[in-house]
Formats: sequence, structure tokens, C-alpha cells
Amino acid sequence: MPKISKVQSIHHTRSGVDGYYYQLPEVDDGTTVVYAEFTGEHGERTIGKKHRLYYILEGRAKFTINGEVVKGESGDLIVIPPYATYNLWPADGPLKVLLYMEYIKFDK
Repeated sequence: MPKISKVQSIHHTRSGVDGYYYQLPEVDDGTTVVYAEFTGEHGERTIGKKHRLYYILEGRAKFTINGEVVKGESGDLIVIPPYATYNLWPADGPLKVLLYMEYIKFDK
């Protein structure tokens, strides 16, 4: 699968977040790559056994990772370790990110 087009992605939106999920079930025991735009809070969650990597394409962000505040801006890579509890917010205006994470199953 050398290419996954935007029309093959899963468009998922909720309050403060608009994203396109690209499913790669055969990469690294299942991987999802997400392009997302944040206008509000992500929502706190605890992840599983895989890292989550947020590459900030545009904007600035504030993350809390296991209670520690981490600020990021365009060009930064934020690494969320396995089993961490985290949240994120855009710092001043829209935030655009590319996210590499565990495989997420969606019911279409």
C-alpha cells in the first residue's frame, strides 16, 4: 500500500478537534497516522503500550504529560510515553498536528 488518499481516510470530528485518520493495520502491529486540527482541548486520556508522537505542523500547544507541562510549537515533536496520562490545548489559535499512534478501529 504505497499511498492512502484523503478519501480513503476516516474523517472524525468532535468538539475542538477535526481529524483525518489513516489506517495502517499491517505496520508495527497496527498503526494509525492522523492529521488533526485543534481549536479546543483534546481531552485527558491514558494511552496503552505504544508511544504517541505529535509533530506540530502549525501553531503552538500546551501538553500535560503525567502532570508535567510541556509547551511545543511548529516543528517540535512531542513524545507521549506508553501508559501516560496526557491532554493538550492549542496555545493561541488553531493547532495543526500529525500524530503517529496505535491502531484505532473505527466502525464505519
